[in-house]
Amino acid sequence: MRNKICLVMAAGAMALFAICSSASAEPGTCPHDSKLLNDGPTLVYGDGPGTWWGLVMAGLNHAGITDPHDQIVYLNEVLATPTYLDSLAALQDFNTELVAVTWDKNHNGYVCAYELRGTRAHYDNPYVDLTFFGISDDHVPKK
Repeated sequence: MRNKICLVMAAGAMALFAICSSASAEPGTCPHDSKLLNDGPTLVYGDGPGTWWGLVMAGLNHAGITDPHDQIVYLNEVLATPTYLDSLAALQDFNTELVAVTWDKNHNGYVCAYELRGTRAHYDNPYVDLTFFGISDDHVPKK
């Protein structure tokens, strides 16, 4: 299983396509991995524990980036947003849509999120272990 790397929530300026699901389907399964976050599939959309944005915000808070203005500045930088987004809500929409389009291949609203392995000094970011995650699609179990 090859995991892809996602900067905080997927960095890079790429075109977004309007692919949204109004309701999530059942989660699939994630590979057994000691670095797996949320104890299994992570919900792409939403807030709080068990969601992608919940991981992002928890990482920022754990890194000590707690002021909303500082969070907005940091996220715009690491996400390389094509235009500066001036609210956490806009950044959440940008990032979760990018995660859904890029990594939720089975379109069920879930992905697998992982802590990064090894050192990532080449990112020149002291918060890399708290704000960067590995990501892959969850697999729909066979019936």
